[in-house]
Amino acid sequence: MDTIKTENVKKTYTLGKTLVPALNGIDLTIKQGEFTCVVGPSGSGKTTLLNIIGCLDTPSEGTAILFEKYDVSKLNDSEATKLRRDKIGFIFQTFNLIPVLNVYENIEFPLIIQGVPAGERKKRVNALIEEVGLTEFVKHKPEELSGGQRQRIAVARALVTNPELVLADEPTANLDKENGLNILRMMKELNEHHGVTFVFSTHDQRVIDMAKRIIYLEDGKIVHK
Repeated sequence: MDTIKTENVKKTYTLGKTLVPALNGIDLTIKQGEFTCVVGPSGSGKTTLLNIIGCLDTPSEGTAILFEKYDVSKLNDSEATKLRRDKIGFIFQTFNLIPVLNVYENIEFPLIIQGVPAGERKKRVNALIEEVGLTEFVKHKPEELSGGQRQRIAVARALVTNPELVLADEPTANLDKENGLNILRMMKELNEHHGVTFVFSTHDQRVIDMAKRIIYLEDGKIVHK
């Protein structure tokens, strides 16, 4: 099964009177369960590509099909929101945790939005808290934890909804070497255990070395895949 299939995807932004091309004809297929890394210099289009794949943006031209049935360019706002909520997990370099919620509550929050019953929420949250090694920190708030621990919360939150796809934009950028490697190993294990498709955008050689597949972008084009 194809998780992602793009055909001639182009994206152009308007900056004043200037047209700025971000993507220039992306043809790409990513299969279910792949652990893929998108790399390239700043301005190569990595984040733009992830935003389109994640239904946070739409192509100016071309098609991006998710899960063999959803055309990103044809989704309205409510359909895109539902697709992100139910099928896609996001991991950001800045964690994007809710400061007033503790570890358990941050991980549980997406399930509350989905309307998952309390018993099922508890089962899923507790299982992932154990899997990412945060059992003794369930009542801690983000400010009481290290960067590595906060990123573990973000990973658990991304996976708790049982997504088909996880998008990670520079997930190790704010972590030291040891924590970065630990997070990567954990995501690789979760990828293999849950069969979830992972797509990373990164400059980090540690991520690149661990990826099963590397896609190189330059000037909005794939130069090697």
